[in-house]
Amino acid sequence: MWLRKTSILCATLPSLAVLSGAGMAHAANACANAETNLAMKECLGKAYLRVDKELNVVWKQVLRSVSDADYLTPEQRSAWKKELREAQRAWVQFKEHDCNGAVGYQWWGGSGAGAAITSCLLSKTEARTKDLTQRYLDR
Repeated sequence: MWLRKTSILCATLPSLAVLSGAGMAHAANACANAETNLAMKECLGKAYLRVDKELNVVWKQVLRSVSDADYLTPEQRSAWKKELREAQRAWVQFKEHDCNGAVGYQWWGGSGAGAAITSCLLSKTEARTKDLTQRYLDR
């Protein structure tokens, strides 16, 4: 069972490189060289922290772009920001429950659980950053 889960995690790393930009591709490749589950988890954890910081920067830019939407009234911009904040809170809850909950149970008792959870958090955060960037900043 350990071998199967490790194989799945190792198979996940190349897909992280494909889904992400050059920075994440570098992190995923560096993590692929990790020789232990602990080293893998630490490497993925560092990559996740970087991606999470990037999401926070993009989030502030998204809110600023809504503030700059001069084709809307101030009330409409305020309502839009409220909806965005609620959507972001729901996304955070989904990410936390899916990665820390569902993935954790999927890997229950496995030594690769920590790396699998962190990989999930990393992947979802990266996808959210890309989505927000495309929808609000690349227009």
